[in-house]
Amino acid sequence: MNYTFLRSTILVLLSSGLCHGTGVLTVDSIRRAAGESVTFTTSVTPTAEPFLALTWSFNGTTNVVTSTSVDVVGQGYENRISLDRLTGSLVLRNLTEKDTGEYELIIIPYGAPQIQGTAKLVVLTKVSILPTACPTEDLIEGKTSVNLTCDASGVVVTRVWTKDGQPLASGHRFSFHDGNRVLSISPVDRKDTGEFLCNVSNDFSFDTAKCNLKVYYGPDRPDLSQKPIGAELEDSVTLICSADSLPKADFVWTFNNKKIYGSRLYIHEMEWWHLGRYTCTATNAITGLEASVFHTLSDSSTSISGSMSMMVCTVLTSVGLMLV
Repeated sequence: MNYTFLRSTILVLLSSGLCHGTGVLTVDSIRRAAGESVTFTTSVTPTAEPFLALTWSFNGTTNVVTSTSVDVVGQGYENRISLDRLTGSLVLRNLTEKDTGEYELIIIPYGAPQIQGTAKLVVLTKVSILPTACPTEDLIEGKTSVNLTCDASGVVVTRVWTKDGQPLASGHRFSFHDGNRVLSISPVDRKDTGEFLCNVSNDFSFDTAKCNLKVYYGPDRPDLSQKPIGAELEDSVTLICSADSLPKADFVWTFNNKKIYGSRLYIHEMEWWHLGRYTCTATNAITGLEASVFHTLSDSSTSISGSMSMMVCTVLTSVGLMLV
């Protein structure tokens, strides 16, 4: 049976003034996941007398099913629909994204006003993260900028970037582009080291992309310490140099134009020629930066001896005054 002829006949009945339009579908908008089924339910009360004609159409042009004395099922809907001829309710199975659109029902009863209704259906495909390539180049604090991309298949309703369990907001060094698909960090900071997550979702599904960043930085200004602090000649002394850096910094000591490598400088027995200014320089092979600090190694007994001499001198002077 020709669907165009049937629909034209129904439209003639509508335009003849024999019937009126009334909303009959129980919901105006429906959301479903691909592969699921949907039921367009009507509020029609079944009657003993069958309908003169009934038609379901898609987006105003495509026949889903037209029912008179026989049912004519539209192309692509075979084995996918079930029609309740008593109420006009329709079940549509094995949904795909192509089923998204407006569905219209028109019922022509015998000797009664027309029954009409529309409903919109949105079919969402489950989201799935596509392979994501994280940056492979060396990221250097304060110098490098980077873009993280979050691609997904399916209908993505929300896309949220997080780090350390907290959502990231635009501003300062972070900016978002293409509907949050791209996160730009300019420039990177040592605090960016760690795992970034991109959470994508729709009403029916959720997936997460992960990207681990390592930001190289430093060295910061070194910290220098001496053990023991009050060392005297013939004591053992250790000078310790440390600096925050990623990767770990390399250290070199400079003293009297001589270089000693390592973060610790050990003097087994301090002599007078060990005294003087020591410079510790920390370097980072990846960032190309270096930082230095100096320390003066002295004999603590020298200052004590000087104090004792002054004290003895003062006592003798006092005694001399008393004798006069």
